[in-house]
Amino acid sequence: MEYNDIDKRNNKKQKTRVSTVILIIIAAAFFVTGVILLLIDPIRSANRMKITNDALASIEDQIRQNATNTDPSVESTPMTIIVPRDGNEVAGESYDYLGDEEELTELYNEVEEMENKLPKNIELTCIGVLKIDKINLNLPCWSVASRVALRYGLGHYEQSAMPGEAGNSTILGHRNQHTSTMFYRLKEVKKGDTVVFVTSSGRELRYKVREVKFVSPNQLLENIVADASADEQLTLVTCATERGKGYRRLVICVPK
Repeated sequence: MEYNDIDKRNNKKQKTRVSTVILIIIAAAFFVTGVILLLIDPIRSANRMKITNDALASIEDQIRQNATNTDPSVESTPMTIIVPRDGNEVAGESYDYLGDEEELTELYNEVEEMENKLPKNIELTCIGVLKIDKINLNLPCWSVASRVALRYGLGHYEQSAMPGEAGNSTILGHRNQHTSTMFYRLKEVKKGDTVVFVTSSGRELRYKVREVKFVSPNQLLENIVADASADEQLTLVTCATERGKGYRRLVICVPK
């Protein structure tokens, strides 16, 4: 009986040790996973910022060359960069889909299918640089406002006018709260402030802010298309989730 009691105690201790080891392993795994998750976004952000800053330096150099070109027979070289389709995602990046449930599902599937068919490396074409000295903003603006393009600067909404043309020109950007970059500080821009857009040819378009307003998802489209204004207008758009899901902050600018 004594030996049986000793064996039982030993077995119990062994099981306790095994359970403790398992718990330690599980805790360590959760810790490592947590550390990796915490590091992922800063690493992605650093990669995005390096690509954006390198591209901006090259673009501004090309713009200076284009601006000094006095020979009309010499065409400006398109300003492009190659970026990966996958990786460097912005936290929370997504498209907003409007419509009933069936339409949303169909549209979502179409977009997913389209993006999966994109090449692994994507060429982005720059149409100019947006500058707002008040918030220390200096970013390239790409010809499209796709999910990939908005990781590396700002995007021109294709259904709007080009900057400098008659009608409304819309530029979209993320409000990256994790790094306080992109259009994060657009909330500091007020009526009367100056906004500058430098085109790829070196032409400087100067605007003043006429109005800052917030629009719901259902009001967004009518405010960002080309015919939102008959006159030249520049509209800057970013998220305003503090006003509600899908809400956007619009900074509407007119020529100075």
